[in-house]
Amino acid sequence: MKVSSSLSDSETKELLQQFYDYFTRANTAETGRAFEEFLREYLIKMGLDEVVVTKRSRDGGIDLTAIRKGFGDFSETDITKYYIQAKRNAPSAAIPDAKVRELKGTIPFGHKGIFITTARFTNPAIVEADNDPSKPVVLIDGKSLLLSCIDNKIGFVFKPIFSKGEMEAFIHPSAHSVPLEARTFAPESGDYIEKTISANDIRARIVRIPKAIINTIDESATMMTVLVNGSETFQFTIASARNYLGGVTDFLRKYELLTNDGVANPANIKWLHDEIQGTINIFIEV
Repeated sequence: MKVSSSLSDSETKELLQQFYDYFTRANTAETGRAFEEFLREYLIKMGLDEVVVTKRSRDGGIDLTAIRKGFGDFSETDITKYYIQAKRNAPSAAIPDAKVRELKGTIPFGHKGIFITTARFTNPAIVEADNDPSKPVVLIDGKSLLLSCIDNKIGFVFKPIFSKGEMEAFIHPSAHSVPLEARTFAPESGDYIEKTISANDIRARIVRIPKAIINTIDESATMMTVLVNGSETFQFTIASARNYLGGVTDFLRKYELLTNDGVANPANIKWLHDEIQGTINIFIEV
């Protein structure tokens, strides 16, 4: 079990404030630089190579660059380059879509961006990050960065606490397991398309439609009936760009993809468009 999963919302909020305060108080003359130097070591720990803190430039410039090498014998030719923006903002602040768009403007075609902040992103910023496949941007907000550091033992120490429940689950695992059939709805047909609802999409309150499904939907349709797990029906709007469904907040909360405190839980979804009934069937583990 990840250490971060045991934290309450109030504990997470307090730790995030402490995390932010450290970089606010460290090296007072260049607090932004301290955060960037931390990110250099963090990104290396996360598996990137040749991570470089760039020279100081105008606000909105690239703060770090890095690469990820590719597969096996082709690692030196199959390389992805990342352009990274770092923003040490108060946890209560929100990064707007304009800042994400500004980062995209500095990324050469075919490369990727990473936007890392101690704050959070607005919903439009989350949507903006994915709207140009030629320049995708990975968003890492303050909470995600904090939890990643906790689980990877970066800057945090822990005191063990004895748990009777955890000990009993270890000794008698069968008594604490849930039968698969009790938590999974298995579609009978094998003709389904599988696609993950990402954390970014969940936070943006959208559900992206698989391309193969998009091609089967009437171009004039603005609404779509969606049958979930063969038992519950929702009415979703079809975005004008026709690549995602809107009005999905109740669905996300109902199936715990979005918690009441805003935590996004990505999930793998099976899709099937029933063109005769005019519905989309989706199946999700609950």
